[in-house]
Amino acid sequence: MSLKFNLINQWSVSLDVINGTEMCNECELDKVSNACNKCGNGVCTQPMCQYTFQYKFNTTMVICKGCFDEIDNKLINYDHLIVYKFLKKNVRKRRISC
Repeated sequence: MSLKFNLINQWSVSLDVINGTEMCNECELDKVSNACNKCGNGVCTQPMCQYTFQYKFNTTMVICKGCFDEIDNKLINYDHLIVYKFLKKNVRKRRISC
């Protein structure tokens, strides 16, 4: 019985989020309009708080700013990698003479 009670409480909390009674987790100024698809935190409609992407089957994926920054830190900047490899290959080392 306690498991059912916990599920009902969690469901009512998620309904409160949809109704907009909670504040945005990123800016804490506006009411929640969407939930992050990665972490589940509520975000408002301001562009600085959420990133929206078109997803398959004409759905929209919403990612909060915190998750976006976390994902962005894991990505490799290939432009810098290409320049580094070019310089490493084409620059000769100088001998230091005493």
